Amino acid sequence: MVLIVALLIGFAAGCISTPSGGTHTTSTTSTTSKAQPTNYVVVNGTKIYLNEIHFYMYGLKTCPHCRHMHEWIPKEYGNSSLTYYELLNNETNMKLFAQISKLTGINGVPAIAITYNGSLMAIMEGEFNVTATPQIIHAAMVNNGTLLFVGRAYILPHKDPKAQKAIKELYDLFVKHEMPTNTTSQGG
Repeated sequence: MVLIVALLIGFAAGCISTPSGGTHTTSTTSTTSKAQPTNYVVVNGTKIYLNEIHFYMYGLKTCPHCRHMHEWIPKEYGNSSLTYYELLNNETNMKLFAQISKLTGINGVPAIAITYNGSLMAIMEGEFNVTATPQIIHAAMVNNGTLLFVGRAYILPHKDPKAQKAIKELYDLFVKHEMPTNTTSQGG
């Protein structure tokens, strides 16, 4: 299932991490059709409510992939669907991104976390097809874990205590935008 999602995403190369809209509209069956009041899609029988999706992105204003994602996400999911953290000339964001890199192996930007209804569902390195987000969320639900896409697809299973700790730390770094209190020594 995770492999299928990875193929759906269609990764593009991200930029190196060294510094040097509208409302998404959909029907109940497609992520690409125009607005309906329901604002959800059905993925293999599961309703994914688009207004419950939020993206957190670390990026560089000099990175074309970051700029593209910074435009595309709000276009698909609405102006309030993205929280962006600029790395260039921002020491706090650089320190937080360094910890993300340590935990996950992510070395490039954009680095994007996807939450659904407040839960961390996936972390992506690089540009991806944002219209596949409901399928990514569904795959995380079915696999009872948080998906990590860093060149390859990984699952951080919610049942595993070490994975739970890493998920919490990543949640702190992306969503709370703060350094975790107890950091993991090695990445994914």
